[in-house]
Amino acid sequence: MDSKLLTENGWKALAAKFKIKDNGLQKALAAYEKLEQEDHDALLKAIASVSQLATSLKKAKEIVAAPAAGKYLTDIVSATEAQKNDVTKAKAAAAKTAASAQKQAEAADKQKDETAQAGEASSDYSAALLAAFQKLKGAKDAVYEFVVCDAKTLGVMVAKKITAQHKTDLTNLTGSKRFLPIGTCSFQDGKFAFNLEKPIAGLARRLQESIKNYTGKKLPLVAGSETAEADEGQPPGAAAPAASPAAPPAAAGPFRISASVGQGGKNTPADVTAVQNALNAKAKAGLQVDGKCGPKTIAAISNFQKTLGMPKPDGRIDPGRGTARALASSGPLPPAPAPPQPVVPPKLGKPELAKAPAVWQNMRKIVDTNIEQVKKAVRGHYAHEHPNLLKEIDQNLQKLDGITDKLDQRVAESLAKANAAKDTAARNAELKNAKGILAGYISYVKSEPLIAHVDANPWVKIDLKKTLVDTITHMAQSIGS
Repeated sequence: MDSKLLTENGWKALAAKFKIKDNGLQKALAAYEKLEQEDHDALLKAIASVSQLATSLKKAKEIVAAPAAGKYLTDIVSATEAQKNDVTKAKAAAAKTAASAQKQAEAADKQKDETAQAGEASSDYSAALLAAFQKLKGAKDAVYEFVVCDAKTLGVMVAKKITAQHKTDLTNLTGSKRFLPIGTCSFQDGKFAFNLEKPIAGLARRLQESIKNYTGKKLPLVAGSETAEADEGQPPGAAAPAASPAAPPAAAGPFRISASVGQGGKNTPADVTAVQNALNAKAKAGLQVDGKCGPKTIAAISNFQKTLGMPKPDGRIDPGRGTARALASSGPLPPAPAPPQPVVPPKLGKPELAKAPAVWQNMRKIVDTNIEQVKKAVRGHYAHEHPNLLKEIDQNLQKLDGITDKLDQRVAESLAKANAAKDTAARNAELKNAKGILAGYISYVKSEPLIAHVDANPWVKIDLKKTLVDTITHMAQSIGS
């Protein structure tokens, strides 16, 4: 298809030459040219409009008197049919990709819903636990029940009566379903005393660490025969004040968040506090630790993502994903890789058979280079993800190498032989062979979804399909030169 057929200027020049009164075709072509290649529905609608107007205009008297104009309109209609097929295939490929992405998003949403439950439990848990300790200290000779959820960081609930809901809340908080037997808790001699029928060694220290982790308060307590003292400067038995909704709990222990933080995130105060502390420690962000996700926190997240090598940071941290994993990592981060630098294809110039093999070879080098830049961008964006995900991504990226494998050396070799042929018969035979090879290339470029996926990547623009179509067209024109 001649690239000028579906352009405003191509028809405008012809209409002016033959003094044809335009019926809106020029405007329709101009509207078509302005559309993005990814806007498939709009493209199909515009193509249908151009086809209808061109077909209608062919019946005009001035067209009958100008055969060249009539042929041009016929070519436009043919071009719209070809373009319609291309867009329809691209739309189907995009729909397939979107369906796959939707499936992945639904799986991610399911995971987020599960972690959101933990986030909600964590938000309410701190205030409830501190309030229980305050009531216990204030009530003379009061005895409450307590239950411990056995996890890497213990979860503990204190209440007048431990219920099944308390255990459910602790499971949502810690992810564990292992519980110690229910015991009793009271305030005696300036300490919170935890008593189990069978004392457990080391429980006092672990309880204190858990309470501090979730509330920021290091309370004096006793468990069996073991004692864990309060922070220096805190009076023995001093009750922790009830948590204020505006004041997030202090960060303690390793970095972790229960839900997303940043641009479009859930942004619970406890999670935002953890992110702010981690960014200050890891990236020297200088953030005020206030548990509020404002523009400065989002900017600090984006800047940190840039240092990780992300070509287009999204300013958001999701639990267990790359940015969160990088913040939780120990030791300094490796230097960020240089940004992708795709090669801009040169202007092809006048088609000449003698130069065609070199043009083809140069195109293949450029495509190889630019595909490597796309790989680099993808790997940079996902560099800190889980190793299993990185392995899957790398396997998918290796499929891109098949593009230049399909667009091989055969046409260059055939055109070189044609140019060197000593007689007309040998030359024509090689030119015919080259045409057949080009036809195969054209079919591949039109139908290969990987090409569309490469052009749709959000990190580096290389216009792969345009490069391939322009070069194949140039080869075809070289055959007739």
